[in-house]
Amino acid sequence: MNESWDAIVVGSGIGGLAAAAALSTCGRRVLVLERHAQPGGLTQTFQRQGWRFNVGMHYLGGFGPGETNRRVLDHLAGGRIEMAPIAGAYDRIRLPGLTLPFAPPRAALIATLKDAFPREAAAIDRYFDAVDRAAATMGTVFMARSMPGPLATALAWLRRREVARWVGRTTREVVQELTGDPKLQAALTAQWIDYGSRPSESSFGVHALVTRSYLDGAWYPVGGSQVFAHELRRTIGEGGGEIRTRAEVAAITVQGQRVAGVRLRSGEQIASRCVISDAGAHNTLRLLPSGEVDYGWAEDITELEASTGYVGLYLGLSGDVAQGGADTANTWIYESWDVSRSWDDPLNQPRAPALFVAFPSLRDPAHEPGPQKRHTCEIVALVNWSAFSPWDRSEDAAGMAAGAAREASYAELKEKLTRSLLAQFGEHFPALAPMVQFAEASTPITVASFTGAEHGAMYGLATTPQRFLSPALRPRTPIGGLLLAGQDACTPGVTGAMVGGLMAAANLEPRLWRLLR
Repeated sequence: MNESWDAIVVGSGIGGLAAAAALSTCGRRVLVLERHAQPGGLTQTFQRQGWRFNVGMHYLGGFGPGETNRRVLDHLAGGRIEMAPIAGAYDRIRLPGLTLPFAPPRAALIATLKDAFPREAAAIDRYFDAVDRAAATMGTVFMARSMPGPLATALAWLRRREVARWVGRTTREVVQELTGDPKLQAALTAQWIDYGSRPSESSFGVHALVTRSYLDGAWYPVGGSQVFAHELRRTIGEGGGEIRTRAEVAAITVQGQRVAGVRLRSGEQIASRCVISDAGAHNTLRLLPSGEVDYGWAEDITELEASTGYVGLYLGLSGDVAQGGADTANTWIYESWDVSRSWDDPLNQPRAPALFVAFPSLRDPAHEPGPQKRHTCEIVALVNWSAFSPWDRSEDAAGMAAGAAREASYAELKEKLTRSLLAQFGEHFPALAPMVQFAEASTPITVASFTGAEHGAMYGLATTPQRFLSPALRPRTPIGGLLLAGQDACTPGVTGAMVGGLMAAANLEPRLWRLLR
């Protein structure tokens, strides 16, 4: 088949689905190609023994009535996705000897921090002022990315001091300038798992943007994260488009510095003069033909590293979990005041330095626990890819460890991780531990296998200053008809990927920019 489409989208993460759905609302026929058996990327779900688990979505900020993210989602999904507010605290930071509830409104969070650190009241006020200014500056950065080159250069020059101060410095540098109290520094930067790079590495701009998005509260999609793929697929279908699963793209074809379509792993060629890649910036470069394309524009992209990976533990519980200490807030558990540590050696280190614990079923009004009071818990621990690289199937699929020995050792690894995390969970939630009826772990290998994410990274490229200052990480590329969508073209997380997809679509249909006003 050599069918021509108005656009082809590579990858069905939320960024790819958003780009396709946005174009579909403008009358474009879009084909979405997904290597996995189901669409959704890290918004997909899976079931085990009757429990349904999310794989990468825990809560969302900025989805209140009238907010930009809500307006964008309603347009893409025809208003069919309902968002439920998380009542009370959305995060609970547990540090040794101190627990801090992060709850709206903004004034309540500021009061909580000032009660915990009464001598740092002025520093806390300076911090929230810096968050506002940095978040606004990030808006300028993304505005410039959507403009033609000369206008983007002019805007960047006019705002160069703000960009250098807030986007060009790390979270640690800015926070240390605002307060000299190391414990307050830890409390203010403890949520870095939300954007995947340590305070010493992440841009303060992305820290501010993510932090600010939750100041008015957090939201959860009714029905779980699977509703994104379900409803956006409906929008794409209504526009004459289609999502094909088990359709892995092997190459993006280019003729005369312009895309001509894609070639699938099966050998099938599909023509289109527009290709939107939601596969990640590095993976996109790997899909382009060597020797035919000038890659000078992407040189700084190749120097950027992937963000942090994670081990996930998925628990099925039966019983009165609320009585046992579970609630709708995320609990961030730090075993020390060094909040920047990840689980660098999970094979020999029995305890993770930090755990992110969430109970999604308690947030979802559509969840029916039944007479057994069945609920889910999802635990995240950040890890380094190097500990899992020996099991990377992408490196040598036909190599010495591709057979039974490799699978056996990998199964043993997952079982060991499950036991370690389950024991640590039991120490912090002793009343819930006896209610656990099911437990299964995932690793960066799991994420890489199902989503194609480089090194199993949960947030695409590392969220460093270099990433957000890169002139190449913008939706439109110098290759005619090739656009980048998703997290790498915008910011990390479901919301950033969705907006990145919309930005790619808006480069083809400018009327879509009004949604981001």
